[in-house]
Amino acid sequence: MIHPNRSISPDQGRGLLQRFRDLNLGPCGIDVGDQARVTVAGCLSLDHPVEGGVRYSLLEPSGAQRVLGIQWSDGRLEIGLSAEVEPGASSSFGVTLGRDGLGRIAAPELGARLDLERPDAKEVEHFLRRIVRAAYARAS
Repeated sequence: MIHPNRSISPDQGRGLLQRFRDLNLGPCGIDVGDQARVTVAGCLSLDHPVEGGVRYSLLEPSGAQRVLGIQWSDGRLEIGLSAEVEPGASSSFGVTLGRDGLGRIAAPELGARLDLERPDAKEVEHFLRRIVRAAYARAS
């Protein structure tokens, strides 16, 4: 388990969101439960400043589309999963971030960490996949 011991700055929070946006993950599948898989269709906020958050389009096997929203607020990632068809129907939760002993951004609840100084696309993708899985786990 990751135990962050230092808080992260607003600049580091924005940097994390920039990595998620710039990755523009998709199309790819992510397992979100027992025999359940969603397809990430790409980032919906490529041309928007990250201060407003990052949004990804997710397609479910039924054909339904959902939007994953990730925002930075006071040392936390605020994560929401909403249905395109029912914009009011959503689930959201916060994940506390910190820095581990090596200076990486760490999210213990997700079991994810990332070095913003030397970002690796695979690490950014891994972190984002953990967010998607957590969002679906909380929504069910």
